[in-house]
Amino acid sequence: MTMAERRSRRGGTSGKVAALLTATLIAGPALAQETTVNFLGANSLDWYAPVIEAFEAAHPDITIAYQRVPFEDLNAAIEARIGQGDSSIDIFEADTPRVPALAWRGYLAPLESRRAEIEAAVPNPVDIEQVSHEGTLFAYPMWSSTQLLYYNRDLLDAAGVRAPAAAPAERLTWAELLEKARAAQEAGAEWGVLVQQVDRYYQLQPLFESSGAGPGLTGDGLLEPAVDTDAWIETARWYADLFEDGIAPRGIAPSQTDDLFINGQLAFMIGGPWVLGRYMSAEGLDFGVAPVPYFEGGEPVTPTGAWALGINPGAANKEAAKTFAEFVTLTAEGSYLSISQAPFPPTNAEARQRYIADMAQLASQIGPIHAVMEYELGNTAVGRPRTIGYVAFETIMNRTFSDIRNGADVAEMLEQTQNRLGRAMSRLR
Repeated sequence: MTMAERRSRRGGTSGKVAALLTATLIAGPALAQETTVNFLGANSLDWYAPVIEAFEAAHPDITIAYQRVPFEDLNAAIEARIGQGDSSIDIFEADTPRVPALAWRGYLAPLESRRAEIEAAVPNPVDIEQVSHEGTLFAYPMWSSTQLLYYNRDLLDAAGVRAPAAAPAERLTWAELLEKARAAQEAGAEWGVLVQQVDRYYQLQPLFESSGAGPGLTGDGLLEPAVDTDAWIETARWYADLFEDGIAPRGIAPSQTDDLFINGQLAFMIGGPWVLGRYMSAEGLDFGVAPVPYFEGGEPVTPTGAWALGINPGAANKEAAKTFAEFVTLTAEGSYLSISQAPFPPTNAEARQRYIADMAQLASQIGPIHAVMEYELGNTAVGRPRTIGYVAFETIMNRTFSDIRNGADVAEMLEQTQNRLGRAMSRLR
């Protein structure tokens, strides 16, 4: 969408033009010119519209022009434009696991001079880590993420299975959850349990972290693969058995998994809070939430990280871009507005409390989701590996997980993956 189209949609042009003409007549040629900040991202303009409106109202001399590209094209657009010295992009969305690579390639302006202000607004160290590389801040933390265990009350009631407790201290182990899932299947549920993103590292990393297998990368800069260890093979085999034993279905894409839960075919789902709207609007679906399970003897782990805002080092309007970024991330008003249409918890501490309070309104229907989310965000959140090789690592791992869940030999697959990762990472050392 062009700037003109966006302005037309939001109806902001005529008012600004009239204001400028009036000011010119009164103040003459000394009037400061309006600055346009070009903002590149992959998410919907609808998500940003409320915060852009509020920012422009507070800063009438700055206009935000949002340019959207598909997620799979965002990195290429950054490479082609910012990487080639294009100064017309001032600010852009940065997916937090990609921050190290973006910083390493020189596509992000360092923000160490703003560390005190950023840490004051975003006190959670995990959120700060997600926008850092080698100890330096390179992006403004904007949104975070977490996971929940969703369960179908009707399917559990039919099996005489007690629903999982919502209290983190009573969190289920994976063995306990599988016992409940099998009982639900015996009573008529088509499937027992499923991870929403069935073959994506983001949601599967916690399995390996909780079992003690680790993230799959080690060494300097996390550029040494470690996915062929006994612990990784054992955990991956456990995951493969969910599909082999018929507890989880093979042959479906991540885009199809929510439908299984919505249609009453699935007893338990591990998923993010972004599905709440669909689940709550689904006719006849009675569900609750609980903390994500963990492996006995290991630690509870949930994934985190989402979108941040990065500044182009060669931006034509760098200071205006920073002003906008800080309104979105460091002010409670801007941060809360940024998630009013988006499905993510904000990283700003004050805005997050408002978000958690909003979630509390759902407690009477689905249980204390606010308490579960607040605990996980503050205690069990683990980000994806902070390495310049993350994109290559994730791409290879996602293919591996797909093969494993569809019946490939686990040990052989992880040995092949170790070799592929070794070759990919060696190019970055």
